Amino acid sequence: MKKKESDRYRNCTGTKEVKCLIFDCDGTLAETEEAHRNAFNKAFQSNKLGWNWDQHIYRRLLRVAGGKERIQFYNNSFSSKSKQISSKDIEEIHLQKTKFYMQSVSQGFVQLRPGIREFLEKAKYNKKKLAISTSTSRDNVILLLKSCLNENPEDVFSFISTGDLVKKKKPSPDLYELVLEEMNLMPEECLAFEDSRIGLASAKRANINTAVNPSRYSVGDNLDEADYFLTSFLLEQFPKSLRRILSL
Repeated sequence: MKKKESDRYRNCTGTKEVKCLIFDCDGTLAETEEAHRNAFNKAFQSNKLGWNWDQHIYRRLLRVAGGKERIQFYNNSFSSKSKQISSKDIEEIHLQKTKFYMQSVSQGFVQLRPGIREFLEKAKYNKKKLAISTSTSRDNVILLLKSCLNENPEDVFSFISTGDLVKKKKPSPDLYELVLEEMNLMPEECLAFEDSRIGLASAKRANINTAVNPSRYSVGDNLDEADYFLTSFLLEQFPKSLRRILSL
């Protein structure tokens, strides 16, 4: 049964003001996953592994957060024991993959999702703090933001929580809890923006209300726990209840 708007958003009417907007990176701020997938395949080819992640396989692998973790999962689940690679090999392949990905970003092949730039500008104008919670590495995030925003990321986001700062990546709440700790915020003072099931689970386990806008690879995910469902990041298409809370 489809939820009525008043039911879907019943948890978002608390008395505390939303002070901070926390954004996932890959798939949320930008459609990065094809660039990541192509970079993985280039690294596999360079190492003559005979692996190729097509879009169908990659969609399944995105249920595992983190590049090295994704390679390890594929290595354990899809390779015969005689062809499995070592942890040292995985580290080296991931470094190569990161190099290929960063080249792609530097060359302008990855852009912000439509509406994101205007949303960030409007939120800053309305005195909202901005943060990032992502399982990817800090280097990847900084390069992407510099390339797409043409600004120093630290001038836009008060804190950037990345996978190299926590023990457990999404769907664990660690990344979001780190934001709360570093920024001295309560969960009810924040609103998270995610695109996928594991990201949504991470935010909700940290007790943070969450808006989701599925990306190319997360269409079809179970996102029923979301407090808001967005069809895009264009402000005029936001639900009225969300625009009211954010003073948009």
